Amino acid sequence: MLGDLVGMAGGPIIQMCWAVDDIGAAAHRWATTVGAGPFFLAPHIGFRDLTYRGQPATMDQSSAVGQWGTMQVELFQQHCDNPSPAAEMIADGHTGLQHVTWFAADIDAEGWRLRGLGFDELMTARLTAMGDMRVAWYDARPLLGCAVEIYEDTPMMRKFYARIAMAAVDWQGDEPLRPL
Repeated sequence: MLGDLVGMAGGPIIQMCWAVDDIGAAAHRWATTVGAGPFFLAPHIGFRDLTYRGQPATMDQSSAVGQWGTMQVELFQQHCDNPSPAAEMIADGHTGLQHVTWFAADIDAEGWRLRGLGFDELMTARLTAMGDMRVAWYDARPLLGCAVEIYEDTPMMRKFYARIAMAAVDWQGDEPLRPL
């Protein structure tokens, strides 16, 4: 499966995301078990122009992101019952890895490529905290067991990733969950 993932990714995989019930407990568990962190909490993330399976949608979610070696880890907690890729996976009895992420130089072209591989578009949005950056999710569960998220490649998001990675340098495990 990992070979399939690396071969079909449109760029280096930069993030792996897990859906969790309690971000604080999950951040502590990741920090103490595998040394990932510190995690930075983004509560109630703001989206604009959110669609779910092509229809206008809303969602209330929080995320915490931290570093695990060279990979960013996202812990995702949904605070509503609205349809979403994570809710869909949980309803299907799937827990664990929710999505993998990479940057797309051309998010429209990458979306066409992913749909051409047979991955249905699940959700699209603009992430307001990142300067209205475009983001999209695709259903790769039949092949990978998880969704794929692609980010519009922007300097602001690249700086954010670098900031999270730098916080992990020489981190000693203190304060595993911090405000963003």
